Amino acid sequence: MGHEELIASLRKEGEEKVRTIRDAAEIEAENIRAETAGKIKRLREEFRKKEARLTKIQEDDVLFSAEKKARIIMLSAEKSLSERLFKLSLTCLHELRRGGYENIFSALVKEIPRAKWEEVRVHSADAGMARRYFPGSVIVSDDDVSGGFEAAMESGRRHIINTFEKRLERAWEEILPFLVIDTYKEASRYGIPSGD
Repeated sequence: MGHEELIASLRKEGEEKVRTIRDAAEIEAENIRAETAGKIKRLREEFRKKEARLTKIQEDDVLFSAEKKARIIMLSAEKSLSERLFKLSLTCLHELRRGGYENIFSALVKEIPRAKWEEVRVHSADAGMARRYFPGSVIVSDDDVSGGFEAAMESGRRHIINTFEKRLERAWEEILPFLVIDTYKEASRYGIPSGD
C-alpha cells in the first residue's frame, strides 16, 4: 500500500469514525431532548397540580373567611334584631292589662308562696289591687312595672320578681325564633330595602 492509499484509507476510516461519533452524538442528543421534554412535561404537570392545589386552598380560605364574616354579620344582625324586638315587645306589655287583667294578677299571686311580704312593687294603677292581695305589705308604685309585681321580705334577701317584663325575659329564648322567622317572612314578602 502506498503512501497516498494509506492517507485515503486513514481519511476514510476517520470520516467513518466521525460519522459514527456524530450519529451517536445525534442519538444521544435526541435522547437528551426526549428526556428533557419528558421532564418538562412532568414538571409542568406537577406545577399544574400544585397550582391547582394551592388555588383550591386559597379558594377554600377565601370562602371560609367570607362564610365566617357572613355568619358574624348574620349573628350581629340577629342580635340587633333580637334587641329591637325585645324593646318593641316591652312596649306592648301594657296591652296585657286590658280585659281580665285582675284574673292575670290573681294567677301571678297564686304562683308565689304565701308569706308576709314586706314590700310589693307594682304599677301605680295596680296599687289598690295589690293592697287586697298583699294586706299589711308596703305597696310601692313603679310605672316601670307594666304588670305583675315584685315582692320582697327579710330586708330584700328573699325577693320574687313576677312581672310581665321578667316573664318576657325568661320566655324570650323560646319566643325569639318564631319572631325572627315571622320577621324574615315579612321582610321577604315586601323585599329588603337596597340602602340607597
